[in-house]
Amino acid sequence: MAEATELEKTAAAPVPAPAPEPPKPRKKRKLKKWIFLGVLALAVGFVGYSAVKAANTKPMVQYDQALVQDIDSTLSVSGTITPSQTRSYFVPGSVKVEKVNFQRGDLVKKGDIIATFDLTDLNLSLKKAKLTMENAQLQYEDTMDDLDNSSQELYDINKEIRRLQARETTYKLAYDYFDRYPTNDPEIDSIIAAYDHGEGSGAMYDAWQAIVEELAGKVASRQALRSADLSDNNQKVLSNNLELQKLEYEEIARMVNESQGGIVADFDGVITEMNLTEGAAVSSGMDAVKVASTEGVLLRFSVGRYDVDRIQLGQTAQVTFGSKELTGTVTRMDGAATVEVDNNTTSTVLKGEITIDDPNGVLKLGMDANAEILTAQSFGAVSVPVEAVKVDRGGEYVYTVAPCTEAKAAEAGLWEFRKVYVKTGIFDDINIEILEGLADGDCVCVGAVPELMDGAQVQAIPTGAAAAALQAAQQPAEGEQQTESGEA
Repeated sequence: MAEATELEKTAAAPVPAPAPEPPKPRKKRKLKKWIFLGVLALAVGFVGYSAVKAANTKPMVQYDQALVQDIDSTLSVSGTITPSQTRSYFVPGSVKVEKVNFQRGDLVKKGDIIATFDLTDLNLSLKKAKLTMENAQLQYEDTMDDLDNSSQELYDINKEIRRLQARETTYKLAYDYFDRYPTNDPEIDSIIAAYDHGEGSGAMYDAWQAIVEELAGKVASRQALRSADLSDNNQKVLSNNLELQKLEYEEIARMVNESQGGIVADFDGVITEMNLTEGAAVSSGMDAVKVASTEGVLLRFSVGRYDVDRIQLGQTAQVTFGSKELTGTVTRMDGAATVEVDNNTTSTVLKGEITIDDPNGVLKLGMDANAEILTAQSFGAVSVPVEAVKVDRGGEYVYTVAPCTEAKAAEAGLWEFRKVYVKTGIFDDINIEILEGLADGDCVCVGAVPELMDGAQVQAIPTGAAAAALQAAQQPAEGEQQTESGEA
């Protein structure tokens, strides 16, 4: 075989593999790594700084000052204006209405004639009743006289009774005038002389009483003799008939007397009911007119069980009716509670009354009014805002703050937080009296207070009276600075 040509040799020879590319530089990858590590470090540092800062930041509270001031404790109530008294006038007898001078809703004065009646028939009935009574009296007396005269024994007893009655009168006069007044009556003088021998009026009194006892015995004997001639029942019938005729006459006389001026108002007031019509006949006992007094108007109010102990008779009240303000006094509290139902809700209340001074007739009966009852007063009391006082199982307490005494905390303007138990007194809408536990000027926390341990350090912001006091204290200093600046 012929030798392979150079070209063939070259084609047959294996082709060498291409050389690998040189590695790319890693510069960028290293840069990203360092950026990430830097950001991470910053984040860790920020978190650490924040944690340190949070640890050094103190809770913030608001505080106000305990002040010495007067406290008026009041209780707000509302009620209905009612009359102090109401009177219903009834028709005294079966009469005819002659004239009606007022109507429902009219104001009347004491002594006003509200209505008059025609008394013709009533006067006629009175005359008949008088005659009937006199006849019964005569019948009774005649019957009893006949009994007395029916026997000599009764006659003698009656004669003796009359004699004893005369002696009783004489001895009584002698006893009453003994050693007191001079007398020109010979009989009385003789009695006084008979007993004025050292025994004095005691002996005279005994003699007088002996006559009284003898007279009583004679009267009893007469009654026994009468009973023998006339049964007890018959005597009782005569006596009862006479008594009935007297009662009938007195009743008609009363009706005539009460009807002379018709129906007359007994006090200043307003007519709330009128049931009379001119010319109409009315029957005895009819409810004719009702008058509600406008003198001493009342505010009828009610209080719940939590306020009952605060109300006492004699407390003053400020009554508001529209734009008018009037004064009043608590004059009545019911002795028993009342159950009220309002919108299906049942409550137990105690009702009371405030008597209102209303000289100008401002109040209108039946309308509503409000009142502030002064229940208690305390003068020069240490007090704090009501919201500052809280309660737990240990009792009532407040949170207080005071400037820290430790140098570093004081330099930072921090305050020390404390829980202080107190004893409270009366209160109004804003302040409550502190009887024990605080002094004038002490700083108490108000508003939302975080849960802190006793002795915790806090930042304190003044508010209310504390802020005003701080501002007042700074004003002179600012004024002095302005003066110094002007001089410069």
